[in-house]
Amino acid sequence: MFKKIIFTVSFILISLYGIAQKNINNYKYIIVPKEYNFSKSEDQYQLNSLTKFLFNKYGYDAYFTDELPEDLKSDRCLALMASVTNEKGSMFKTKLQIELKDCYDAVVMTSKIGESRIKTYDKAYYQAFRDAFETFKELEYSYVAEEETEKPMVAKAETKADKIETKTVEATKEVSKKEEVTLTGVLVAEKENNVKVESPNKVKRELYYAQEIANGFQLVNSEPRVVMVLLNTAAIDVFIVKGKSAIVFKEDGFWYYSENDGELGEKKSMNIKF
Repeated sequence: MFKKIIFTVSFILISLYGIAQKNINNYKYIIVPKEYNFSKSEDQYQLNSLTKFLFNKYGYDAYFTDELPEDLKSDRCLALMASVTNEKGSMFKTKLQIELKDCYDAVVMTSKIGESRIKTYDKAYYQAFRDAFETFKELEYSYVAEEETEKPMVAKAETKADKIETKTVEATKEVSKKEEVTLTGVLVAEKENNVKVESPNKVKRELYYAQEIANGFQLVNSEPRVVMVLLNTAAIDVFIVKGKSAIVFKEDGFWYYSENDGELGEKKSMNIKF
């Protein structure tokens, strides 16, 4: 039973070790402070200098807070901040632990607890720190930029907009005997009752191109964008405006828009090229 417990604990620790190794590779730099919380002065026992030296020695890119590279100055999240805690030990032991935190002060990785039985403080801190640093020494660190990391594919839910067929249409219409304008653009064949009809006050001065569709025409402006759908009627040159209580009709060689919302409104002239 005891062996089984040991095996389970070991497996969990190895798994966490692997996750930590993957996470630390996402950071380009290590920032080392000039003084740790338990220190009484800046770089006491040269522990801060030792931190920077060892990180650089084993393949990391470490800097003091006053010598950061330009990209790190503009983006602190490229780096992990190193800190060392003085763990409570017995009167015969000095214990230290190294932590690496991200720009949100979240712990990304923690070393093992380094120990020393040396009685003099400077040598005890050195030995305990080097013992704790074995955790980082054994990692095969290699910075991987975020954009180089493969991103998982996310299944896109089908929406109503996905069901709308989009296609490129080229429409050539005669403007005059000497000029010809070719309109190329993305026109969306929308589902029934989804076509927006602009106010005749806005559309009467524009030139519209009538494109034949099933059971009528769609009017396209110069963007090009569908602004109105005309549905065929039994009468010649008379169309029902889809989605509106209105008609478009031809009279004396000119096209007009007429709307009836209970009251017959004034007809508005339209410039349409069929």
